[in-house]
Amino acid sequence: MAGMKSILPSCGLYRTTKALPEHEAAIPAGSMVYFHNHSDSGLPVVIVPDHNILNRWHFHGAGIPFRGLSWADTLVKLPPEGFYMLRKGLDFDGGSWPKNTLAQLGYTKTGDPILFIAQQRSALAENDLFFSDRGVGISRDQLAILEQLSVYAEPVAEGGHSAGTH
Repeated sequence: MAGMKSILPSCGLYRTTKALPEHEAAIPAGSMVYFHNHSDSGLPVVIVPDHNILNRWHFHGAGIPFRGLSWADTLVKLPPEGFYMLRKGLDFDGGSWPKNTLAQLGYTKTGDPILFIAQQRSALAENDLFFSDRGVGISRDQLAILEQLSVYAEPVAEGGHSAGTH
């Protein structure tokens, strides 16, 4: 099993194009999953999103292990959730955002991308940016206009909640 990890996709967010055999109800086609190419059992696993906090999905539990390695080849890699800059302007139903706009990328449970625009609130004393919980859906083709940015995140306090898998 040691060589299995090298032939599997890397760990991360994916969208399924086919249901997971023997787990079709839990992992149907057209679902967002977190894929791990390893587990304690040595098998790859997929985890479905549990809940969403601050426009980021959280994935809990050990996941569903599977042996049909060819199924992993049917997964479509999704760009990581997080902060991006628009490389060009984005027009959408009801408005537009200019080139270089700061936006947060999130997804629906079906892996459809959603952008949330950064907003500075003038009425608040803090120098914070605000991201609404209501975003603008974009096509998967439009993901190419995004350039990922690095944003410093404070360490999570003891007992706090971080994004990602648990």
